[in-house]
Amino acid sequence: MKILLVFATNSGGTQLASQIVAETLTKNNHQVTVKEVREVSPADFAAADLIILASPSWDYESLEGQPHPDYRPFMEGIKDQKFAGKKFAVIGLGDSSYTYFCGAVNVLEDFIKKIDGTLVTDSIKIDGFYLDQSTNSQKLDMWAQNLAEKIS
Repeated sequence: MKILLVFATNSGGTQLASQIVAETLTKNNHQVTVKEVREVSPADFAAADLIILASPSWDYESLEGQPHPDYRPFMEGIKDQKFAGKKFAVIGLGDSSYTYFCGAVNVLEDFIKKIDGTLVTDSIKIDGFYLDQSTNSQKLDMWAQNLAEKIS
């Protein structure tokens, strides 16, 4: 299966989490392309069988729990397109001390619904990625392994 893993990052955590997921999916015989959201086009969405959106949660324009600001122009640019039946999954990194823990996940899930995409698995929310990178890497690996089984 052709998988597009789209991420945005500030300190590199979401990029590293994306790489962990991509490696697990590749080991399960899937073709994975990892791209920053700034580099993604609607054609990339159309070419993929599954799209994984990965983002940390941010305070954006006084709204807590938003996707990384790099997602905004992309989401705005394709909001009127429809990807009926396209498979999606979501990865969120966050900090449970905030009011909206991994709020970006909810925003991205709503966006997927608006473009008629289909979530194929429960989204994963990772708390304090760098604080316990070993455990969080294992969680991401298990999530990706489960996803690989669901889409095979």
